[in-house]
Amino acid sequence: MFMTIRPMLLVLAVCAISAGPLFAQNKDAHAKAKGDILAAEAAFCNMAKEQGLEAAFGAFAADDAVICRTTKVYQGKEGIKEYFSRKDKNDKLIWKPAFVEASEAGDMGYTYGEYDFEGVRAGKTITDHGTFRTIWKKQKDGSWKFVVD
Repeated sequence: MFMTIRPMLLVLAVCAISAGPLFAQNKDAHAKAKGDILAAEAAFCNMAKEQGLEAAFGAFAADDAVICRTTKVYQGKEGIKEYFSRKDKNDKLIWKPAFVEASEAGDMGYTYGEYDFEGVRAGKTITDHGTFRTIWKKQKDGSWKFVVD
């Protein structure tokens, strides 16, 4: 019995040793993805402040992205453009993620946090404070785009 266990232990040891670099690569990809997602989130928010919501959501949406609003889901870049085309161009939205997580492979991730909104409707200033959740996907070109907001 000892003789059959010994080869199995050797195989397990070789597998563990050779898997070490794979785990390290995954750990590095995971950490890099989290940093890249936070950077994309910050650039997204800055663009919204500087160029407006329609431009920012258009630039940071994946081609197949969806935004979920109170009563409707808007699909794809055209759907997102339609949603923002009906909104006041002076609406202000500021947000900051409180948490970020990424897949071990470093190709998907999500953020959540709080936002502050200010806009004018029917001549009255309205404000809103709430929470957001965004799912991010690494694109073929290495950029990060949201797929669900």
